[in-house]
Amino acid sequence: MKALQKGAGVFQEIAGVIVRHSGTSTGTGSDQVISHGFTVMPKRLDLIPLDVGQSTVFSNRTVDTNHFHITVSTGRNFAWVAEDW
Repeated sequence: MKALQKGAGVFQEIAGVIVRHSGTSTGTGSDQVISHGFTVMPKRLDLIPLDVGQSTVFSNRTVDTNHFHITVSTGRNFAWVAEDW
């Protein structure tokens, strides 16, 4: 997803400005450090459990300028989406 700017009554993409990064991972039950792809702290970070019908616990989430830290139930798959607009 690219950044948008208003121009002539419509929104236009701003070339070269990325506002969303995403990925997947598997929980280890201990602190995981994952690069979110930005050089600033993103304005939004969503965590999505991927194992249907399985309990997934997310805890100890912190976010900094290059990474986020998260503890996720062992063996549970999850997706993440970081956005900075």
